[in-house]
Amino acid sequence: MIAFSVGLIAYWRIKKRFTVWTLLLSLGAFAGAIALKYVVQYFTANPFYEAVGGNLVAMGLYVGLQTAIFEVGGAYLAAKIAFSRGKIRADDAEGYGLGLAFWENGVLIGGSLLLSYVIYYVTLAGGGVAAQQLFDSLSTTAPGLFGSSSSALPMIGVVLLERVTSLLFHFSWGLLCVFAVVFKKKRFLWIALPMGFIDFLALYAGTMDLLIFELLIFGLSLLCLLVALGVTKAERKNAVAVSLPTASEEGDKRLKSLVKTNFKRSLSFGSIYLIIAIAMSFLFGAVIGGTSSATDDVPMFASQLFPMILPVCAVLGSFGGLMVFVSDRTKGVYEYLIAYGVSTYEILWSTLIVTLGLVTVVLGVSLTGNIAITLLMGGSIQPALIELLLIYTIPISYASVAFMTMAGIIWSSLTSRIPGVNSPIGICTLIGVGPTLVVFILSTFFSGLSNFLLLIGGVTLTLVALVVVMMVVANKKMNRERLLADV
Repeated sequence: MIAFSVGLIAYWRIKKRFTVWTLLLSLGAFAGAIALKYVVQYFTANPFYEAVGGNLVAMGLYVGLQTAIFEVGGAYLAAKIAFSRGKIRADDAEGYGLGLAFWENGVLIGGSLLLSYVIYYVTLAGGGVAAQQLFDSLSTTAPGLFGSSSSALPMIGVVLLERVTSLLFHFSWGLLCVFAVVFKKKRFLWIALPMGFIDFLALYAGTMDLLIFELLIFGLSLLCLLVALGVTKAERKNAVAVSLPTASEEGDKRLKSLVKTNFKRSLSFGSIYLIIAIAMSFLFGAVIGGTSSATDDVPMFASQLFPMILPVCAVLGSFGGLMVFVSDRTKGVYEYLIAYGVSTYEILWSTLIVTLGLVTVVLGVSLTGNIAITLLMGGSIQPALIELLLIYTIPISYASVAFMTMAGIIWSSLTSRIPGVNSPIGICTLIGVGPTLVVFILSTFFSGLSNFLLLIGGVTLTLVALVVVMMVVANKKMNRERLLADV
């Protein structure tokens, strides 16, 4: 699934058109839709199910309506906002649809399955009590994982058929939504919205033979594709002609250049922080690993302690990105960049991307190194550890650093430098560590995995929302000379 999704995007980028902005835009539309569906279903699914007595038709309408509003409607809204800002063109429509499908098939489903199977394999290969417990559980809940190749291959074929079906649906309504915006034809949106009701039929999957059901859904996806291509025939012919180069394309080139240059500089500026952060992660891993082997009462606590502390290391290791921003602002570098056409938006985004890149370095080296050392020393990776890394460590690390970065940019830009006084940017590490402390404190009131997931999701979404608000405020509401020059 991952290879299929990535391969299509690579082909479209080489042979046709697929931009970074299209990928990010489709991510925003898809992630927003999934988040809204999760929130709505968390509060209303059980009450609605009880109210309708589990009626399949009512439940199908309940699910299908959410997909139509949040996924299709959200795709239209995201395309409309992007088009108003010059970030998308008519000939991006096909790539937009592929992007929507990629985030569902290649990342949400394919990525999560890959990680699950890696966890299963590592745990089972390690042997011991954990391996036996996992084997017993999987033998009951997912016996097909231990089936023969002859029994597995047909099921793999059915699953791939289902993902192709998903691709065709997302491609169809993504194409229609972009054309509805670019050509100002709302009828394309009204044609796309009913396609979201495909999830209405998902609840009937168990009422008939699986292959027949998948072939039926696949036929509907082909019908939607033919309809989308048919009604947009004239617009597709004119898509390239009306797609004049946008200012954002030049901005993309400048942004890539800024990110590449500043990332290299941040590795130099913040090398000491990067080294300390990675060293701290290995020290925590060694101490926790040594403690967990000393007593039988500690392993479960120890397996959770390391990923809980790791976001602090990520915050410290990303400090070089902010140091580059403050140094360039103080020296007046950004005044020259603005004079040559670089926008405030590009400067802010470049700083944010650089710091997130440093987080990736810290997490990548720390996790890879600690896991490798554990396995080489004959230890095993507990499922609880992998689970916590995925649902807490990684999202909180990125969200915390993004929040810290934007807060640091705005704070330092609104503060005049006083001789003998350090920049307020130095206190930003406390801002970055804050979300981790909040989770530590609030987790004592959230028992159970589902409630902990809700806590993590709530904190992460809050941080992301604050980052978006600060980005908009810094880009639009603040005088750019005051923001970027030390005056």
